Amino acid sequence: MSKILLINYRYFVSGGPEKYMFNIKKVFEQRGHSVVPFSVTSDKNIETEYKKYFVKPIGGQNAVYFNEYKKTPQTVFKMLSRSFYSPEVKRALEYEIDMEKPDAIYILHHINKLSPSVIRAAKNSGKKVVVRLSDFFLMCPRFDFLREGNVCENCLQGSLVNAIHYNCVQNSKVASIIRVMSMQFHRIIKIYDLVDYFVAPSAFLRLKLIEFGFDEKKVIHIPTFIDTSKIDAKYAHDSYILYLGRLNKEKGVEYAIKAMKYIEDKSLILKVVGEASDGEMENIQNIITSNNLNNVELLGFKSGKDLDLLISNAKFLVVPSIWYDNMPNVLLEAFAHGKPAIASNFGSLPEVVDDGINGLLFEPKNALDLADKINLLNSNSELIIEYGKNAREKAEKYYNSDLHYKKLSEVLLG
Repeated sequence: MSKILLINYRYFVSGGPEKYMFNIKKVFEQRGHSVVPFSVTSDKNIETEYKKYFVKPIGGQNAVYFNEYKKTPQTVFKMLSRSFYSPEVKRALEYEIDMEKPDAIYILHHINKLSPSVIRAAKNSGKKVVVRLSDFFLMCPRFDFLREGNVCENCLQGSLVNAIHYNCVQNSKVASIIRVMSMQFHRIIKIYDLVDYFVAPSAFLRLKLIEFGFDEKKVIHIPTFIDTSKIDAKYAHDSYILYLGRLNKEKGVEYAIKAMKYIEDKSLILKVVGEASDGEMENIQNIITSNNLNNVELLGFKSGKDLDLLISNAKFLVVPSIWYDNMPNVLLEAFAHGKPAIASNFGSLPEVVDDGINGLLFEPKNALDLADKINLLNSNSELIIEYGKNAREKAEKYYNSDLHYKKLSEVLLG
C-alpha cells in the first residue's frame, strides 16, 4: 500500500484542524497505508518515532500562539524566515522525503510556524502535492475575512495594503506589514502554483478560491468527516445546551452568552467548553458578570470521554460564529451524537445545518434572534429529537469516513 507524508505545524490537538489530522491518519492506516508526519517539535506533541525529522519551534517548546513567543532576536529572525520562505524547513522536509520515500504528500497547516517552502520541497520530490485549506489565509492576511468584528473582503479582489492600513494582523502595523509582504512574496514566486490540488472542506471556501482566481479544476470540495460507527446517538438529554470550540473573537461566543439573558426556560444552562488564545476570555467573563447571568457555565477545555459525555447529554449545540467558519468539526460531532444545532446563517454553516430539518439558522451577531431560536427549539422536546435524528442521518450519509477516504484517495493517490 501507499505511504503518505502528512504535514502540519502541530502534532497535538489544539483545534479542529489537528483533530482532522489525526482522524485522517487513522483512516489511511486502517486501510493499509502508512502515514509519516512532518511537524514542529513541542512538549505537547503526541509521541512518534518520526519526531527526529521535526523542525525546532519558533518561540520555545511550549509556545503555541504568537502572544506566547519570547521576542528575542533569534525568535524574530526565525519568525521572518518561516513567514516568507525557510531554507531550514525545506532541508528538513527534503531529508525526510529522501529517507522515507512517500508516494504522496498531504499538506495541512504550514503558514508561519512551518513555511511555504514545504511546497517546494514536496514538489521537487516529483510526488503529487495536495494542500488542504482550513481557512482563508491565501486570500486574507488575517485568515478569517474579519476586521473589527465584521466581515471584510477588501483583500479578496483588492489590494493587500488594506490589511496594513487597518492593522489587521495582531492589531499591529509591523505584524500586518510582515504578513502582507510575505503573501506578496509567495505570489511573486508563485509557490502555490506548484500545488497539484487544493482540498476545500466546504463548498463556500471552494467558491471563494475560484472567485479569487484559482483554477476551479484544481480546487476539490471534500467535506470533513466523522466516524459515526464509534458514536452511539442519544436522543434523551439534560437541561443544558452547549457551545464547543475555541473562545476566540471570531467564534462569536459572546452572542451565545448575551442570548441567555432572554431565555424563557429559567432552568436551561449554556455550558461553554473551550479556551481563548486572543484575550477574549476577559470579555466573556465581563459579559457574564455585568449581566448577572447565572445560566452560563465556563468549563474550560475538555476532551475524550468527558467531552463525549457533555455532547451526549446536551439538548443541542449553538454555533454563533461571526466569521465564515469552515465546516467546523464540532458540528459533525454533535450530529453524530444525534444533536441538532442552531448556527449563524452564513459561510459554510448552512451547508451543514438545514434550517427546520436538523437545526435552525439565525442572523449572525443577533443575540435576540439567537435567543428566539433557542426558545423555539428548547420548548419542543419532540422537535429536538426529530432534528437530532435527521442530524445523525446526515452525518452518516454525507460526512462518513468511507466517502471522505474515497474522494481524498482519488485526489492524493489517483
